[in-house]
Amino acid sequence: MVLRGSRLTYSPVPDQVTEAGCGFANAVDVERSSVEFSDRFRATCFLAVSWAMFELHVLQPAARQHFGQEVMRVEHLGTYACRNLYHRDSGRRSEHATANAIDVASFVLADGTQITLQSDWNGEASKAAFLRALRDGACRFFDVVLSPDYNEAHRDHFHFDAGDQRACR
Repeated sequence: MVLRGSRLTYSPVPDQVTEAGCGFANAVDVERSSVEFSDRFRATCFLAVSWAMFELHVLQPAARQHFGQEVMRVEHLGTYACRNLYHRDSGRRSEHATANAIDVASFVLADGTQITLQSDWNGEASKAAFLRALRDGACRFFDVVLSPDYNEAHRDHFHFDAGDQRACR
């Protein structure tokens, strides 16, 4: 119901188990929202709702506050991937294994300005402040938010997930 009232353009997908500990249930393919995405992505409904709330209450207000314009495009690194945390051979499955996480690398403003985590996290003050505002605000809508401050593996992207852990770093 919440997705129907959002700005997301999406299609429901059938539940699927792809291998042990991997697959998705109650998921959708997201095509776009108030922003264009670098590619469509598969997400659990909970992750999709979290994204819609983040976009409405954090992303666009922060862009207007810091730059006087909105974000038009989001470059992401994907959602669903049947894998363990950090691509390890063994251990706990990543939230990506159930389409319950998205990794975001950059944002493109209406005037074409691109803001990337890799270049701008510790770069120009206004871009760095914008990215930190996104990280801090995302913690209201996602259960786990990891940024370049967390570790080297996240130096170039945000990891947002809707899992059963809690972290905002």
